[in-house]
Amino acid sequence: MTPLARRLSNRLDDLRGLARELASGAPRPSYRDALATELGLVPDAVTRVLPWLLRARDDADWSLLRVVDEHAERLPWALALEQDDERLTWRQLSAATSRYARALLELGVRAGDVVALIGHNSPDFLVILLAVTRLGGVTALVNNRLEGQPLAHAVLAAKSKLVIVERGLEQHVAARPEIAAGVSRVVTFRRGELDELAEATSKEPLPRARVRAGDDFCYIYTSGTTGLPKPCHVTHGMMLVRGALAGVLGFGYRPGDKLYSVLPLYHSSALMLGFGGCVVTATPMALRAAFSARAFFPDVVRYHATATLYIGELCRYLLSTPPCPEERDNPLRIAMGNGLRADLWDDFQRRFGLAELREFYGATEAPGGIMNFTSRKGSVGRLPMRRLLPLRLVRYDVERDLHVRGPDGLCVECGPGEVGELIVLLKDNPLTSFQDFKGYTDEAATKKKLLFDVRAPGDRAFRSGDLLRFDEDDYFYFVDRIGDTFRFKGENVSTAEVAEIIGQARFVTAAQVTGVALPGVDGRAGFASVVCDGAFDPVEFSRTASELPDFAQPRLVQVTHELATTGTFKLTRKQISLDSLDPARDELWLRAPDGAYARLDEAGFAALREGRARV
Repeated sequence: MTPLARRLSNRLDDLRGLARELASGAPRPSYRDALATELGLVPDAVTRVLPWLLRARDDADWSLLRVVDEHAERLPWALALEQDDERLTWRQLSAATSRYARALLELGVRAGDVVALIGHNSPDFLVILLAVTRLGGVTALVNNRLEGQPLAHAVLAAKSKLVIVERGLEQHVAARPEIAAGVSRVVTFRRGELDELAEATSKEPLPRARVRAGDDFCYIYTSGTTGLPKPCHVTHGMMLVRGALAGVLGFGYRPGDKLYSVLPLYHSSALMLGFGGCVVTATPMALRAAFSARAFFPDVVRYHATATLYIGELCRYLLSTPPCPEERDNPLRIAMGNGLRADLWDDFQRRFGLAELREFYGATEAPGGIMNFTSRKGSVGRLPMRRLLPLRLVRYDVERDLHVRGPDGLCVECGPGEVGELIVLLKDNPLTSFQDFKGYTDEAATKKKLLFDVRAPGDRAFRSGDLLRFDEDDYFYFVDRIGDTFRFKGENVSTAEVAEIIGQARFVTAAQVTGVALPGVDGRAGFASVVCDGAFDPVEFSRTASELPDFAQPRLVQVTHELATTGTFKLTRKQISLDSLDPARDELWLRAPDGAYARLDEAGFAALREGRARV
């Protein structure tokens, strides 16, 4: 069968499958409700999103900076950015990018150069980012929490010519001599050298360099929960299309709206969905340098913010904060993000009076995503007519760490209720970079994210690295990251699902789960780190854990004061071994065969290490 015939055959199979589903009976009420909501988005999708998809063709001269410059002409005195007492209108934002671009010219930055930018959230951070675009350069957005070798790797892996670092963080750069040796210069901003240069330059507008929508706008690094962070290509077109999807369909911005963002601008949620969505829709954005749970709602009220971005851990922090007067009758109408646990969903929405929660699934480098437009609890969204879309779930053998393939050597797609890896089928000649996988600056890392021979010999797909499932209404649910699922007693255990269940114990405020190797035990036993409000209650914990199958119940529990997170509030992947634990230092609890948990003393720990303890 020729490749063309194979593609036509696959598409006919998709259509036949869709016809069988629709003919199987009257659509369920939940399905009809979801479809009605999605149909209501069609007019905006056609009139306000599709034009951005067309503008984002790889060879088109479109960028976020061009949109800012157009707002400067059309809405010169409308608010663009604010933080505390700093306020920039669209005209002021555009003018500031010219001044800083002239300063960067004096420092030797030219079209095609990469500039590493390290700093906290601020209007200046975004001004510098756009100033680099004005010169036709690319900005590497380095995590401001990095130090030591990971920081040096991030700067040098991007082949940065210049490092711009916020005052107060420059000592971390100075501590790594290989950075100074690998770049032309290190300059500071926020009352630093770069600001002085910008103030001394001409105030005349500097024409923008012509860029293509398919050119790189910036590098955003993968979260670095394991290993060293990788610079990921983010094009101007990706920024525009994702901004349109977030601003128009996700937040549904209208006149009078304002986004309050505490997530770091060096990451995709705040930059692409937050800033990108605000620029595309001319919506003002209020910033905070770094997240503070206690300041969150006072900020929302003083900025009159109607929308915000979240990460799951951020929601948990807010719920654990004592109530404050500002959270009552606050102006927020919508929150969008990912990672909100199903057991916190109702409490979060009810306590803070949010009319809408828009959970989504996506990744910086992924050529596609999913969004929950109907607030279906726990779901990352729905794929209407999923058979006709490039996002698919394919079966994945966790134990053997490979994809399940049929007799023809092709991947096997999942049905409702089955867990599989989410992939995105790639086109050979996509219209825009939004539909393509641009990968990383490291070619070997890029190749690892590609899956071949998926639906036809020689075809390609982007690998998400995540396990999901979908239900009979085509709602998708995140299950776990590949590598976070472990085997115990011949069964697959999802760390995310176990953490969600044990997190329902009254006294548990945070939980993280991984597998730990125990002497004499096949596979890896469940290990849970928990943060408690008060003392650990073994009876209630056992009762809560009993909702899990026996094989999934944690065998070893560590009580700790804080869980380690990345700069975007994601829990870091935790590799644990018995050698890293000490019962004289750590509060440890061991599960007995009857399901009860007992405090582990030094004698009990010795028995566990010697393989004499029953688990």
